[in-house]
Amino acid sequence: MVRPNQYHIVVEPKLEAIKNLRKQGLSLTNIAQKLDLKLGQLTYYRKSFPDLDDALNTPPDEVKQIERSAYFNRQKNYNSLRSFIRTQSTSEERQEYFRLILEKADQTEVRRFKAMISDFEKQRNA
Repeated sequence: MVRPNQYHIVVEPKLEAIKNLRKQGLSLTNIAQKLDLKLGQLTYYRKSFPDLDDALNTPPDEVKQIERSAYFNRQKNYNSLRSFIRTQSTSEERQEYFRLILEKADQTEVRRFKAMISDFEKQRNA
């Protein structure tokens, strides 16, 4: 009885995820880490399995288009949120936004925010 190839068990079920991650512009190393695969598996099987090679070869134009679109959407959402916070948000909403920002911040950012608040208070009191 022939033992099934590890490609069909380990890699093949993840082909769609590989395509999607590649379209997002992730490197092979990042894709392997994200999907709990070994980089060596991807590079080895890529030579023997055309469907894996196709999944890993996202056309550069498509990647650039996706990046441009993501950048545009990010800018649009940022500007919209910024405008909302400045003109329409309540004190409670601003407090919630600030809490969310602090949740994601590392200690360096927190120190920088504290310095910004201190500078702002000095300017306001001057």
